[in-house]
Order: sequence, then structure tokens, then C-alpha cells
Amino acid sequence: MKKISKILIESIRGLGAFASACGGITIGADYDCLQPLVPGVKQRLILFNLDDLDVVAYSAVPPTSLIELISLVSTKQGFAYEGIKRSLNPQYAFIPQTVSVGYDHQVDFLVFDVSQEQKDNLEAMGLGKVVAVVENNNSPGNANSVFEVYGLGVGLEIITMTRIPGDLETTGAFAISLKTSDNEGKEPKMPQSWFDTDYATTKAAVETLLVPAP
Repeated sequence: MKKISKILIESIRGLGAFASACGGITIGADYDCLQPLVPGVKQRLILFNLDDLDVVAYSAVPPTSLIELISLVSTKQGFAYEGIKRSLNPQYAFIPQTVSVGYDHQVDFLVFDVSQEQKDNLEAMGLGKVVAVVENNNSPGNANSVFEVYGLGVGLEIITMTRIPGDLETTGAFAISLKTSDNEGKEPKMPQSWFDTDYATTKAAVETLLVPAP
């Protein structure tokens, strides 16, 4: 019995070593009293079509998952949706799977344009998938995570869209929720950070999404 138990223990340890090839923590975390996190995001959302994505360039030095550049295919561009107070609310969550793990990305926001042109635009959004770029509050405390990109892997799709003209909370705006699909696989990563050199350089790069690619 002792021999069998030893073999079983060694087998379990072997499985743990296999799992650690992908998992296992590598750093800790401190609380920065001088530059603490500040909740909330800038009330400006940038969206572009997942199909229009051309190049995503990553950092050559650790962390190599840090985005340094995103560009779109020729003639395509992203679009800004301006909000106010707390009309933009992104979030994400860890989702364990049967044989893997993933993440749900979600962006809830209000659209204050109710023109027919915007209705046509939102109807088209409901038939496709988009990627969202969000700017977090407090650039010093967020370090290289001031800008985060949601839906970069599998895209975000509309899961709810309502408009109640008499609603005082939304002032009659479109209330939209974009989220990772429940039927087509989860995002493999959390929303990735976009940072190059400093805040000003990164913000300028993000703004180029709003200009049609040459």
C-alpha cells in the first residue's frame, strides 16, 4: 500500500508540474499610497469593427503581452461615443471552462444620438462584432494600463439594446450592453493594456484609430 501511495503522489506531482507550465504566479502587488487607483473611466468610448483589425504590435520586452500599436485595414476607422458622468461602464470577469479558462468582457454605455442615421448604425452593430478601447481614470496610478482593449480576441456583440424615451435615468438615450458571446468561446485574456513610451504617445496612437487608415 505504501508503494502504491508513493506512486500516486508522484503522479499527482507530475500533473501539477504539467499544469504549472502555463500557470503559476510570478509577482506580488503593493498598495501605492502616493498614487492609488482611482475608480471610473473617461466617458469616451472608441469602437471599431473586429473585421477591420489589421495589425496588433506587442512589446519586445516583458511584459510581451503589452500592446504597443493597433492599426486598421486600409480606409477603415474607429468611432468615438461620447458620454457623461457614469454613462460608460466596462467590466470583465474570469470564467472557468471544462478544460480551459476564459474571460467575459463587457461594455455598457449610452448613446445620446437618436437620429435615424444612428438607428441604422446600431442595427448594423447588432449584426457584427466590435472591439472597444477604454481609458481608465488616473493615469499615474494605472501605470501602463491607462488604456485597455476589450474584445480583441473574439470581439464584443450586442446582448441588450433598449431605448425608453421617458426614462429619466438615461434621458431617453439608447442603453447598450456589449459582451463576449456565450456561444462562440470566451476571450483568452483579460482586456490587454495599450502603452507605448508614455501617456501622451499612447493617447496619440489611440486617436489615430479615429482617422481612416491610408
